[in-house]
Amino acid sequence: MNHVLTIQTKNQPVVLERLLQVTRYRGFEVAGMEMKPLADFSGLLVTLSIVSDKPISLLTNQLNKLYDIEYLDCVESEQTQAKAGSMRA
Repeated sequence: MNHVLTIQTKNQPVVLERLLQVTRYRGFEVAGMEMKPLADFSGLLVTLSIVSDKPISLLTNQLNKLYDIEYLDCVESEQTQAKAGSMRA
């Protein structure tokens, strides 16, 4: 399954390392990553594209426990949805 995580974090030097470490420890593969500072530079907006056969809740539950995470949203990727739709047809 492919998922896209949108994560807002505090602006801390180690926050990206923690995100990637938890992702790796939980057995998820990062297929893509985009990071940019928030308009007021108080934090970061990180978009992770994740690939794994495991339930995404195993990762999101752990990421939500990180102190530096302020917001996390997960959506199923459009590619996965398109593949699922074509398989049903």
